[in-house]
Amino acid sequence: MKYVSNGRGSLPLISLIALLSVSLTVNLPGLAVSPMLGKLQDIFPHATQLEIQLLTLLPNLVIIPMILISGKITNVRNQTAVLATGLVIFLLAGVLYFFADSMPMLVGLGALLGVGCGLIVPIAAGQLSEWFYGAQNMKVLGFKSGTSNGIVILATIFVGWAAGISWHTSFSVYLVPVIPLLLLPFMTNTFIRKHLRQAPVSSTSSVANQSAATATRPKFAHPTLILAGVIGLYIALTATSMVFTYYLPFTMKHYGLSTSQVGIATAMFYVTAMIGGFSLTPYIRLVGRTGLYLCVIIMSAGLLTLGFFHTMSTYVIGVLLIGLGYGFFQPIIYNKTTQIAPDKTLSTKYFSYTLAGNYIAISILPLVVEFFQNVFDNHTADFPYYLNAAILGIIFIIGIWKRNSFVWLTGSPK
Repeated sequence: MKYVSNGRGSLPLISLIALLSVSLTVNLPGLAVSPMLGKLQDIFPHATQLEIQLLTLLPNLVIIPMILISGKITNVRNQTAVLATGLVIFLLAGVLYFFADSMPMLVGLGALLGVGCGLIVPIAAGQLSEWFYGAQNMKVLGFKSGTSNGIVILATIFVGWAAGISWHTSFSVYLVPVIPLLLLPFMTNTFIRKHLRQAPVSSTSSVANQSAATATRPKFAHPTLILAGVIGLYIALTATSMVFTYYLPFTMKHYGLSTSQVGIATAMFYVTAMIGGFSLTPYIRLVGRTGLYLCVIIMSAGLLTLGFFHTMSTYVIGVLLIGLGYGFFQPIIYNKTTQIAPDKTLSTKYFSYTLAGNYIAISILPLVVEFFQNVFDNHTADFPYYLNAAILGIIFIIGIWKRNSFVWLTGSPK
């Protein structure tokens, strides 16, 4: 059996693979439906505009409370049971999609999909943080981010191909939970503890290691405020990252480009997001504690590229830059959440608070843009990109002001 380092010893490679496999599911809700909205409107001509919108919005809206519920009810003893329940519900929704023959049924299954995914999301990150420490923890959280973004690339390609066979076939992408369900035995506490190898240390070095481990976990006077700061930063950076997903089709249409190529640009976002996640460790080694600042700069450059230049190649470049910044900052936020949690066993609970911010950001983004469009009386095609670049500029200034705060320092503070 092959082993991998967990920062304090080693655990089976198959367990790491199993833990990462859970992340294959977290970005999938709404994916099979999004490329087919126009086709579904033809299939169900009597469907209302609200029903069409709910196909993509409802899963994300349901996920938010379910993430918080999962964090509340999950503990060390029942974590595997909660995870298995979420995966089974997710898989059940995927199977039932094959028998859906009405718009209300599709909407209802979207809600069921959100329930299953919401139970899974915080556990996908929490389990990894419970078994990995220090630099290894940040490394595997980068792998987790890369895995969840990478599967979207494959799934998007698959959905496009499957839609040509049958619109029902596209929903087979929601059968992915079969993979973590099959690997479930290898991620249980019982299996990992049985095969865990602790690093051999002397009594003197053991005390030193314990002191070092304690030192890497910062002491917060107001941990709730620190967590709120991390979540606020996560919401802001996620919202500004995702703005192109809402507005790029309209921008391309406005400038006379084919909107059929929007899928290519979207796929490019997840390509660089995946690269960012898997290359997080060398990135942090290269830029040190200024990692978040560079993420903001990269994303701002991407947004300004979308606003100023209007060719297919520049749109791809802009989206690539946004995706790269997103791929770097997401696991950094995950690692900060781990450090805030007072105990490893509370990682899932704290991740439930942080990860709810991801779906809140996606949900509120159009409302925020519309609000400022009305305030400035500016409804031009480029305004969303300039607005979010300006928001990132404000965030950058706040970061400079709070440069010594835990929220902005990358890695473990000294």
